[in-house]
Amino acid sequence: MSREELIRTFSPHVADAVTRPFEIPLLTHREGWDTGARRLLAAPDLADSAPKGTPVGPRDPRLMYHAEMLPVITPALRRGLHDARRQLRKNRFSSVGRATNMIIDGDRGCGKTTLLVQIGRGYQGLIETDLGPDANRIPVIYITVPSERESTLHWSLPFAEFLGLNHTLNPTDRTRRPSDMTEPVTHVMHNARARLVLVDGLDRLADNEIHGAFDYFETLQDRTRATFVYCGTGAADIVHEARYGRRRKNLPNAVKGTARPDTQPVLWAGAIDYGDDWHSVVKGFDDDLRLYDHIPGTLVKMSRYLHKRTGGYINTLNDLICTAAQDAIETGTETITRPLLDTIRTGRHDTW
Repeated sequence: MSREELIRTFSPHVADAVTRPFEIPLLTHREGWDTGARRLLAAPDLADSAPKGTPVGPRDPRLMYHAEMLPVITPALRRGLHDARRQLRKNRFSSVGRATNMIIDGDRGCGKTTLLVQIGRGYQGLIETDLGPDANRIPVIYITVPSERESTLHWSLPFAEFLGLNHTLNPTDRTRRPSDMTEPVTHVMHNARARLVLVDGLDRLADNEIHGAFDYFETLQDRTRATFVYCGTGAADIVHEARYGRRRKNLPNAVKGTARPDTQPVLWAGAIDYGDDWHSVVKGFDDDLRLYDHIPGTLVKMSRYLHKRTGGYINTLNDLICTAAQDAIETGTETITRPLLDTIRTGRHDTW
């Protein structure tokens, strides 16, 4: 998985690919997902930006870009995307039995949701490049675990929301109680050829909700042949509980980060140790900065300091660098320095 492959998921022949929108799309709605999935990921060119010293507005392209920058390939992202592509390629042309699902697990702040979204983005890019854009096709569905989970009605609602289906008994009064949308959802998923369902926030499930949730997922899978990817801290244990009635961590010889023969493939994300992988990640941020006075290699020279500040957690590193870059643009300093980084609170290792 090269950096170019990660950033440019779509073929140039996909006509409706778009640049970063002003309003951040809500991925749990189809329109928002499509907008996010079809974004052309590119850093602004300094030659096309407002000259140095020009006052910046709240929607300055460089200010917006440094809110998240480009995805940097971490070890978990590289391995996870590689494994997911292999499994999805196999599932796409398999006709017997349920598709093999996947699990994304790991510590908080290690990029699990980033991996989940990139898997979906890459798969949608593959389908649209292979078959061409089709307004009636919905290759990927992205949902988060809902706040209410007592019945199939509640589980049907995030799917209905994504697909744009009205789920109230009285369409003219949104305050009326919703109806179970399982039948309309499965009908639309089948006709729209939905083949990948991304379920984020699996760690929100209480123990007594696990079996009901997975009964629902398996019902949808049996009727649509979609592959499900479950994401959340402890997701491997939750899926194992759903399938076998007991957690992996309570089984003999269970080891975190190792897949047991009786589980679905697990894509693991963890903190990055200080070493070559960490240096590579920091260099990725260093290369992607768009600051007028940035000297290439500045962040790399602070690699050990950055690891102490973040503990090797990619989300914390992203917050630290992006916040510093935006501050450098607004103040006109146009460079990231150790004193600037010292003033930024990350919520992790602030007492370093």
